[in-house]
Amino acid sequence: MKALVWLLAILVSFTVCFRSAESGEMEREIRVLLGFGCRAPRSSVRTVLFSGRNAVVESIHGEQLEADDRPAVLSRLNSGGGDRDDLVVTVAWNTPRRTKRTPQEIWAYLLENTDPGAAARLSDDPGLAPDSPVVTVKTSLDGTQGFSFALAQLIERKALWLPEQDVFITLADAPVDLDAHLRSLSGERTLTRVAREPEATLEQFTARWEDMGNPLLWNPDWATTWRGTKGHIVCVSPAYGSLYKFGIDCFGNVRPDFASPHQFRLDILWPGSVWQSQEIVDGLPIIRTILRHGERTCEMEQFALSWPGEPAAPREINPSNLLVSRMIFSGQDGPLTVGFRFAVEESAPELVLKERFGLWYIAEKNSGRLFLELVVPEGLAVTLKKTARENTSAGLEIECTGTFTRTAPREILVKLLSPPLPADKADALARVGYESARREVADYWTRWLARGASFQVPEPAINELVQANLWHALRLPRIRTDGAGGELMDIPYSNFAYGQLGIEWPINQTVYVDYMLYGLRGYTDIAERELSATFGLNLRRRVHLPGQAVGRVGGFADWLVYTPSTLYSIGQCYLLSHDREFMARLLPDALLALDWCLSQARRARNADHATGLVHGPLNDLSHEESVWAFSQAYFYAGFKTFGEALRDFGHPRAGECLGAAERMKEDITAAFSRASVEAPVVQLADGTWINYVPSDALTPRRLMEVWYPTDVDTGPLHLARLGAVDPDGPLAARMLNDHEDNLFLKNWGAANEPVYNQQAMVYLMRDEAEAAIRAFYSMTACAFSRGQLEPVEHRWAWGQYFGPPSTDGAWFELLRMMLIREAAEGLILGQAAPRAWFGDGKRITVTGAPSYYGRIDLDYESRTARGAIEARLRFAGNRRPPELRVRFRHPERRTIRAVEVNGKAWSGFDTTREWVRIERPKESAYHIVVRYE
Repeated sequence: MKALVWLLAILVSFTVCFRSAESGEMEREIRVLLGFGCRAPRSSVRTVLFSGRNAVVESIHGEQLEADDRPAVLSRLNSGGGDRDDLVVTVAWNTPRRTKRTPQEIWAYLLENTDPGAAARLSDDPGLAPDSPVVTVKTSLDGTQGFSFALAQLIERKALWLPEQDVFITLADAPVDLDAHLRSLSGERTLTRVAREPEATLEQFTARWEDMGNPLLWNPDWATTWRGTKGHIVCVSPAYGSLYKFGIDCFGNVRPDFASPHQFRLDILWPGSVWQSQEIVDGLPIIRTILRHGERTCEMEQFALSWPGEPAAPREINPSNLLVSRMIFSGQDGPLTVGFRFAVEESAPELVLKERFGLWYIAEKNSGRLFLELVVPEGLAVTLKKTARENTSAGLEIECTGTFTRTAPREILVKLLSPPLPADKADALARVGYESARREVADYWTRWLARGASFQVPEPAINELVQANLWHALRLPRIRTDGAGGELMDIPYSNFAYGQLGIEWPINQTVYVDYMLYGLRGYTDIAERELSATFGLNLRRRVHLPGQAVGRVGGFADWLVYTPSTLYSIGQCYLLSHDREFMARLLPDALLALDWCLSQARRARNADHATGLVHGPLNDLSHEESVWAFSQAYFYAGFKTFGEALRDFGHPRAGECLGAAERMKEDITAAFSRASVEAPVVQLADGTWINYVPSDALTPRRLMEVWYPTDVDTGPLHLARLGAVDPDGPLAARMLNDHEDNLFLKNWGAANEPVYNQQAMVYLMRDEAEAAIRAFYSMTACAFSRGQLEPVEHRWAWGQYFGPPSTDGAWFELLRMMLIREAAEGLILGQAAPRAWFGDGKRITVTGAPSYYGRIDLDYESRTARGAIEARLRFAGNRRPPELRVRFRHPERRTIRAVEVNGKAWSGFDTTREWVRIERPKESAYHIVVRYE
């Protein structure tokens, strides 16, 4: 069989040469020298097969060869261990004439604003030239090993050093000495620098990334607008599932969310005031905004609650909601003027300002419906300054004026109703007090937090964001009734982005919210409810639609990953909870989805191209059906994780599912290895060159003329993140280095859509803690505004859509996995907790965290001043990992001297990797004390 493969390869090579002879003379010719085995410490035998794309390999001869080396169309070289073998290849080509591809706008922004070295490397990428001549050098007969290089790259730079391949390429007629070339290289790979430098900090990255929540610093051309606001906006919802939600901009102006049936505008008018800050209070949806005017300050707090002041139960559909705003003015004495502009954008009702028992109301003239209540202190006069009316809107502008004294700070209270209430509710509205309403709101969201796992670390900003993650997700859905009185749930991507009906981006919901937030924090009931809604709206409705595949989960742009990613989420949620009722209720729909996924996998293995990879559209702007890496990653992960869940559940189809996963992994590794061989090599920051891994196995190049997310955000690195290729293997190393050096803005470790956070989980799988911590802090600084902690979708050159909790999910999964991670070998604790968190007297506390091995309590306490760090671990239930590894990352990198486990001396520790290892743990609780030199 092997001889037949050799013969076919030789025939292919001769065919290429023969075609070149038939095609006549080429315009240009060059001789290329390739040195094999330049630095390898040991010798190895490899076959070498040349071919060209937009180029013809005309001849091959050897230099510095020994008797056991054979230069030919299919060469055989025994090199390395001090034996360098050179091949000289003559290549001919015609001058490229096709127009160079234009980078898509996110790529264009990257080229203009990234690190100059990365910009130069990307600008010269041969993927931008449609007919760039490329030479492919295969070093295995199946085409999974080897490399390609563009002639333009070599001609311009004179020499290319490929350390991964141990190959040096130069011009045969003007050769560059390898040692001299290596001395000429300057720069350093990002990951080399990360391993060498002090560990990353949040302060380091907040100094780099601009604060999207600061309107004085952040006002880009692409900032989104909504009903007269621009840029940053915080969504607050009175309760889980509320129909009516509110958006608060940086200045305290209020708008409804995209899908609210009641559309209005409320603006705060304090002419001459300047924004100072905005933040959430105690990690809860209470927004504090500070404005300043000369020597005066206005502190405003705003929050939403359900009518009549009692937060709704999770499953209720709220009839009306309140947005309460309290403004406290302090500072210099003198006249004070502050105003409010309110408009209703529905059927042009006639609005009036009226007073009742010392309170002011904006109401509809004819019906008396109440839109707003205004409470002002004595001495402050309220006047109607302006009335505005257009075809479909009506508005009023109110002015409050008086004399300000420092001894009596002015407090104004605004209660905004959405939708408006009948006039007879005025007394009940008046009874809603600020302090009691604030307590109710804080208690409501605190009760939600108390239901799930608790994560506390010695960094307040991280703890606040952990709290905010949860209500960011709970505010998102909208529960409504259908025509028959039944319940429907809409789960948009964000309350201020895109479509609002249905569940149009299932992967962002099922994976990044239902698994990464609800599953990892113990809210399995909420995950189940939303997964069921996903099936109901995007799968079951398709069963009866002609032309729609039964079992396929749909959504906007019909991403191929929607169905397997839903299986992945269900599998994860079950393995974390072991809730058999959860699994049983979702199983009928999940098995339909599984059948569809298996049918796609079978078709892929039997298709003409026979790669075993599934064809389909990738994302919103890449509709072409192809074998996208992102899709293959989720097909593998869906089969693998759902299969493991089925096995644990005792379902007979577990083996079928896991078998499909193994076959897909083999096919994925082979197909993307071949694509990486055929794609032209790319240069890194240290001047060396590595293989490129494309996002589409059928298109071996960078797709810079295509939407940036196609190649990066939803690109090939997800193959390693989800385990579809070996995270420690060459494909993963190539992708990580290329992303960090070339594809992340300014080499700061984050992509345009930080939600996808492609690299961080791979670093944990490779046990590269410093790189994972760097990704964590970069994401914290760039994916959320500073004070408001509001998540964002796109970071640069694209609409700044705020509010997607999928960003929260990706961030929280990373934090959780840094502290608690299930791995093939067992359970790993504290793997990438920053060293600063282990400073003397500091604690890391996790309570009730779901895991594959039951709920876990974990507590680290540092006593480094006395030479020790302690960890306490408790398992709930009877499940145990095959192995337990607990890492202790001393802040000064001191060496472990001795370990005690449950009061006894313990020898199972690794001083280099800082592990304490417990094989086959059986106890329900462990107390580990690590002592240092």
